[in-house]
Amino acid sequence: MHNKNIFLLTLVLFIVSFFNVIYGGEIKGKIIDSTTNEPIIGATIFLTNKAFGYSGFDGSYSIKNVPEGTYKVVCSNMGFADQEKTIFVPTSIVALNFILKEKQTSLKEVVIAAKQNKEGEKYALNREKNSQNILNAISAKTIQLLPDITTAAVLQRMSGVSLERTSNGEARFAIIRGMDKRYNYTLVNGIKIPSPDDKFRYVPMDMFPADLLERLEVIKALTPAMEGDAIGGAMDLIMKNAPNKLTITANLATGFSQFISDNGYENFDKNVINSKSPAAINGPSYIATPNDFTYKNFDYNKKSLPLNTNLGFSIGNRFLKDKKLGVVVATSYQNELKGTNSTWFKPENQPAPGNVPAFTDLYSRRYNTNQTRFGVHTKLDYILNAKNKISLYNVYLKSEETQNRKSIDTSLSIGRSGVGTGNTYKLYRSRYIKQSIYNSTLQGEHQLNNHLSTDWSAVYSLAKSATPDWSEYQTVERVGYDIDHNQTVTPVVLNIPFKRIWMDNSDRDYAGYLNLKYKRELFNKPMVISVGGLYRSKSRNNNYDEYNLIPNSSSSGEAIPYDGVLSPDKFHFNGDSAAQGSPNNALNYDATEKIAAYYFQDDIQINDKFSILGGLRIENTAQTWKTAQDATIIAGAIGSITYTDYLPSIHFKYKLSEKENLRFSYFSAINRPGFYEYIPFKIDGEDFNLSGNPNLKHAVASNFDFRYELFPKGLDQFLIGGFYKNIQNPIESAILFSGTSSATLKPINFGTATNYGVEVNMAKYFGKFGVSANYTYTYSKITTSKLFYNSSYVSEETTQTRPLQGQSPHIANVSLLYKNQKSGLDVQLAYVYTGKKITLVSPYKDLDYWQKGISQLDFSIEKKAFKYFTFYSKITNLLNTPVIVQILQPNIYTTGNFALPNQTDPNRVTVQKDLYGQNFTFGMRYKF
Repeated sequence: MHNKNIFLLTLVLFIVSFFNVIYGGEIKGKIIDSTTNEPIIGATIFLTNKAFGYSGFDGSYSIKNVPEGTYKVVCSNMGFADQEKTIFVPTSIVALNFILKEKQTSLKEVVIAAKQNKEGEKYALNREKNSQNILNAISAKTIQLLPDITTAAVLQRMSGVSLERTSNGEARFAIIRGMDKRYNYTLVNGIKIPSPDDKFRYVPMDMFPADLLERLEVIKALTPAMEGDAIGGAMDLIMKNAPNKLTITANLATGFSQFISDNGYENFDKNVINSKSPAAINGPSYIATPNDFTYKNFDYNKKSLPLNTNLGFSIGNRFLKDKKLGVVVATSYQNELKGTNSTWFKPENQPAPGNVPAFTDLYSRRYNTNQTRFGVHTKLDYILNAKNKISLYNVYLKSEETQNRKSIDTSLSIGRSGVGTGNTYKLYRSRYIKQSIYNSTLQGEHQLNNHLSTDWSAVYSLAKSATPDWSEYQTVERVGYDIDHNQTVTPVVLNIPFKRIWMDNSDRDYAGYLNLKYKRELFNKPMVISVGGLYRSKSRNNNYDEYNLIPNSSSSGEAIPYDGVLSPDKFHFNGDSAAQGSPNNALNYDATEKIAAYYFQDDIQINDKFSILGGLRIENTAQTWKTAQDATIIAGAIGSITYTDYLPSIHFKYKLSEKENLRFSYFSAINRPGFYEYIPFKIDGEDFNLSGNPNLKHAVASNFDFRYELFPKGLDQFLIGGFYKNIQNPIESAILFSGTSSATLKPINFGTATNYGVEVNMAKYFGKFGVSANYTYTYSKITTSKLFYNSSYVSEETTQTRPLQGQSPHIANVSLLYKNQKSGLDVQLAYVYTGKKITLVSPYKDLDYWQKGISQLDFSIEKKAFKYFTFYSKITNLLNTPVIVQILQPNIYTTGNFALPNQTDPNRVTVQKDLYGQNFTFGMRYKF
């Protein structure tokens, strides 16, 4: 474009802007709630019957370029009465504020307030502000805009929470305030649910699709009315409730993994798997043959770019006279395909002298994973009258994971004479895991008289997991050089037994809750005395069956070259006992747990500003277990344990003003070991052998919390607080070595530990823009026995002080938001940083495994179109950040004769590195 044309265009634009300034005015102001004096977000401003503006995050609005004249301006928002004003607009700025009054529908016996949007950001903020104990909450509206589709991924956005990830990079288990996943429990609508995990109590949080939630809360200070086994905290998943009018939502999305786009995808058909072992089909005395097993689970189907699927639907309404009956049904289906590249160095049983890290093998692994999730929940509530209400809640969750893993194992010790030489093992694994959780809860709320009320819950829960025919086989070839320096490669042969493992377990709960509340006034101030308790009967069943098919050899005992086709004729069993599976394995066990809990709680309002909630909880635990082992030979094969814990707690809340709170809390809590951890089993694991510990004790902790809270206006907030925990007998998984045997991972009590830190939350909104951030600093300390392998090849006993396993010193979240309600555009850029943490505890000093600090950047955008539709996109892991695990020791493997791949940091020894790639989602949402 010529300079003359550019000048003319600029002149025209200037003139247009000039006349707009002269002849166009601007209306601006704020929309305020008359009851709370808080800004109202998303209110609509109508000018001459046309929507011209919407209030932003801080309740402000602006309508520009209004021709001079007199106008009727109407402000409207759901749950409030419309307000109309007449105003003259000059060719300048005119201020026009609206103060809206609540609109309520009064029924004969029930009052339903339309403004009570429990899925909105304001309701979640008020939960934090008005709760008697310390918690953080996130609303369904906020969750909808996040780049995350699972509850586990949403949790990482909350203050003080970090995530443990799976081999495919999926966020799964929550670590709260540096306390490992074992120290936290999961609630659904306030009811504790069992775990389908085959080893532990904690629930895989990625089983819960995020679009089923009404709200997510992380409770960090327990009250006497809450179950006491949460030293770190409790996660309460509040599911969708029946809306006040017919509401229908639907969601359809697809997407892909960048890793699979770049590398392709291959996996096996889960339908070819034998769901039951030969012993389960034919009886424990059956002698299996290689013909009893399928080999089709290693027939992999290749796809260039399979697409992910995300579907959701919910419908809800209130029916009958006065809308007494509420019904909601919501369902979600997710199908994700992901891949991972991973390298892992297997440690020697003993380090080199001076506790220098030493390795036996280098594994290069590629994972292809297909993860499906299905969830459905229903809730019916019926208001009998103004004093009685009952509800029935049901939820069913199912997760299936089909995974193909291919590994190249390079021996660093056997036959190795330099880079690219030695024994090379190729390992193939086909694994299918299905897990499910079902919960049904019948609840009642009753006002017995003006002072006394009661509520109760009858609960049935069942969690199940099955891993049918986990299969692994391995081949080996030796690479070397002859005397003429020509490379030589031996024929590929099948190596070590062909593993076939069947595992399944169930965890069934019957539970009853009963609470009584007595309300009176004390010195003209309200007081609520509560008493109650629960009884839970848990039954856990675990089955384990393993077969090892031995590769055939020639008559002279030599290995037979492998032609690349698996078939029964290539294998045999080493005796009849090996062909019977594992009927006597300790992982075949039945266990029970009976918990009886009682509490007393008093909530006292001392004056208009000061309140106290405190009391005592008593929990009695009785556990039993019986394994398939001979109790006369194996100590702990049959066992029981009973203990009682007295758990006091007290919570102080002082209102500095209507917008400021000061809190202090103390509570005592426990952590019970998983049944699996008590069992005296010993099995071969993937990276380490696994073992139980019948002598394990439960952990007990004293917890202190302090928090200052400021809620200036709208969604703005500033929270700062500190916490301190003293833990007796903390439980951690430690790597143990015994002689020349392989490394064993075993749960152990580690004396006394302390954990303290600081949390900061803030949110600030400016019209259409907003920033939300939180930061947590955590410091934990535990001193334990360690070994030092000296220059004389002798292990000396010493001690070492270190953080707790799973604790990151620094966790930070920052989200930048843009919301333009007039154009229907919402944008969010979300950043998460998780500092380094110990993932495995070594028995040797300074050789613990540390996961390096991780930065993750995600992006989401959604645009409303037409009346009922919204289009959106989510992108996660924009930076393709690797997960790196290191030993914090000088690295002798970067150069020279000891050089190993992937060792680039001279001050850190890398033992694992995983890469996942970005994930893209594109979808459409409908709401009526």
